[in-house]
Amino acid sequence: MKKLQISLLSVFLVCLFTACQEDKVGFYEGAVAINMTLSNGDGTFVKGETDQEKTFKIKLAVQGEVADVDRVIKFGFGKEHTAVQGTNFDLPMQVTMEAGRLDTVIECKVYREGLTEEPLMCDLVIAEGGDFVGGVYDELLVKLMIGFPTQWVDNTGWAAGYALGKCTQAKYAFVFEQLGVIDISDYAGAYGYLGYMELANRLNSILADNPRLDDDGKTMKFGTGY
Repeated sequence: MKKLQISLLSVFLVCLFTACQEDKVGFYEGAVAINMTLSNGDGTFVKGETDQEKTFKIKLAVQGEVADVDRVIKFGFGKEHTAVQGTNFDLPMQVTMEAGRLDTVIECKVYREGLTEEPLMCDLVIAEGGDFVGGVYDELLVKLMIGFPTQWVDNTGWAAGYALGKCTQAKYAFVFEQLGVIDISDYAGAYGYLGYMELANRLNSILADNPRLDDDGKTMKFGTGY
């Protein structure tokens, strides 16, 4: 009887293991995909500055496994693309993901000449013909224009964003109207951020009497989370 019980238990365990193997949820096994994100910088030239060229960086990350051979990524332009390659900007239309790597960074050079306050769009997509398809983030839209920064210019690198909220061109234009400067480091205050919190309160009090719209069309507001 004991032998029979052991045999039945063995059969049960084998069946259970087989079922688990069949039902096991695996990793992504579709076509190898690539994701694009803006790694550093933007395509906006600040009013009043004299720089004629600038660059922003694009991070490319593989949505899959490492390969032991080089793989090619090809780019194209999407439906919203209005900028002109070679005139408004330059970037490689084909790059290599080296063997053993899951990410790489490329640079896009932007030219000030010909740009205005009305943005031109760089609409980058993954094109067919390479070794990758577009992943979850398969399209990258960048405005090329003359305007205000999309990142707060302060010497802490974080405090302005924490206290004032997300940086948008509309917000920066409003700040510039009130302060007359692009670099707002002098307003950081104690501990590197308390002055920014006071600044947010002052700006919001002005907006309470004279509301403005932010880049997304919503009512502008400064502060953590806005």
